[in-house]
Amino acid sequence: MKLSMDDWRDGIGYDVAALAEIAPEERLAAVEVLAEHLSYHGDWRDVEALAAIDIPEAREEMRRATKHANYQVKLRAARELDEAGEDASLEDHVIEALRGSAIYYGLTQALQLAEERPTERIKATLLDVARNGENREARVHCSALALYLGGKAKEAFDWAHRPLFLKFGEEDPGVREEAYRELCARLGLATQPDKNN
Repeated sequence: MKLSMDDWRDGIGYDVAALAEIAPEERLAAVEVLAEHLSYHGDWRDVEALAAIDIPEAREEMRRATKHANYQVKLRAARELDEAGEDASLEDHVIEALRGSAIYYGLTQALQLAEERPTERIKATLLDVARNGENREARVHCSALALYLGGKAKEAFDWAHRPLFLKFGEEDPGVREEAYRELCARLGLATQPDKNN
C-alpha cells in the first residue's frame, strides 16, 4: 500500500499482484486493513485491492463502498461489483457522478464509464449536464462526449469541435443555451424545453 507521490499522481495502484501471495488465513486481515483505510481516507486503490482479494468479506466492503462520499471510490466499487456479476446500479452511479463530481473528484472516471456503457439514460444525462450542470468542466466534457456518442465526433473530446464545447463553459446562460441548440442540431435531435427555466 506504500505509494510515492509520483505513484499517487500517476494513478498507480497498490501492489495487487502481491495479494495473490497472501495466505488464505491472512486475507481477512488484509480486508480489515483496506476497510479501515477506506473509512478514513477512501481511495479507488482500496477497492481495487478488495476486488483482487475476492472473499465474501471483501465483496461486502465493496458494496459498502458504493455509498462512499468519494465519487472515485463509489464508481470503482460499482464497476468491480458489476464486472463480478452483481447488480451494483452502475448506471445510476455514473449518472450521479456526471451530475455531481468534478475533475480529479470522479468526473474523469464517470466520463470513461459513460463512454464504455452509453445507455440511453446516460446519453440523456450528458445532454442535460452540458446544458444545466453546475460544474463548468462537467458541462464542457459532457457536451464533447455527447457529440462523440452521437457519432458526430472522432473522439470523446474532438478538438475539431472545441469552440462549441468551450461555449458550455461560459457563465452566460444565453451562450450555453445557444451552444445546446447547436449541439442538438449537429446530433439531429429536437431541442428539448429547458426544465430549469
